[in-house]
Amino acid sequence: MRTLVVAGYGIRLNVKKGYIVIKSKDKVKEISPSDIDQVIIATSGVSISSKFLRLVINQGIDLVVLDSRGYPVSRFYHPYITRTVDSRLAQYISYLNGLAKEVAKVIAYCKLMNQSAYLVRLSRNLSISELKDIAYSIESIANEVLRIDSEDLHIVRKEVMSIEARAAHLYWSSIAYTLPKDLGFDGRDQDSNDLVNTVLNYAYSIIYSECWKAATLAGLDPYAGFLHSERSGKPVLTYDLIEMFRVVAVDSVVVNMVRDGWRGEVRNGLLSPKSRAEIIKAVTDNLEKRFRSKFSDSYMTLRQWIRHSTLEIANSLRNCKKPKGFVVRW
Repeated sequence: MRTLVVAGYGIRLNVKKGYIVIKSKDKVKEISPSDIDQVIIATSGVSISSKFLRLVINQGIDLVVLDSRGYPVSRFYHPYITRTVDSRLAQYISYLNGLAKEVAKVIAYCKLMNQSAYLVRLSRNLSISELKDIAYSIESIANEVLRIDSEDLHIVRKEVMSIEARAAHLYWSSIAYTLPKDLGFDGRDQDSNDLVNTVLNYAYSIIYSECWKAATLAGLDPYAGFLHSERSGKPVLTYDLIEMFRVVAVDSVVVNMVRDGWRGEVRNGLLSPKSRAEIIKAVTDNLEKRFRSKFSDSYMTLRQWIRHSTLEIANSLRNCKKPKGFVVRW
């Protein structure tokens, strides 16, 4: 997917003779709609015309508006939605027939297995044998998720949270060990203002946008989750879906960037517009890289895997069977 990232103040998006016109203080750029598939507006201070809005919708161009922390506050895309009624009915019924707890366990298992697989990869690339031992410990913890036998979804969620917390401590302490000490990263903390945690928060929000779209196009209700409890106004299914993709879509990208010397700018706990644009580019470029899953020999882009895995969940719900999920094969 070809993505246009708009990050800066005083930028105006308009249309002239069928071309998208990007005006800033010191330059004007024209782009053919056929050259892009997605527009991401990453800062405030950007104005768009109704003509631009009509063009991107009619051309099927995905338009995403992010807030200052990277969370998608609005999205416009072409309304190709798959089997909405059947999928949503099956989604709601899964809370009654026990399938919801199985989906929750699959999502959590995949998350931990992806953490394990990434540490094995880091162990190999950095020649740190201890990381492989920790990876096997996380794999063992992941198998505990599959052995949860409660029939109560609320209990399953609580047990999964406890198991995930143990794995998270091992995983993030290992990631911290591989990063340059000048970053001051001691582990995952959403409320920390250090560079790595700030970037992780922002980058995860970009993937939320992809998962939200995937859920909607698969005909699922983004506000009805399996692993995460329902909260008014929160798209908790989106939070579920991202769990399977955090490691390959974000963690690996951020680790590579900071290990290669990239240092973004954080002001009052927020990334600067320039840093936001750099993170968006790195994450969206990675979405176009091809990967294989432990459960399939197919090579697909990460963006395709997000959509494929979400469609698989929807299909599994309609057919009353447990989905496989996504575990990357590096």
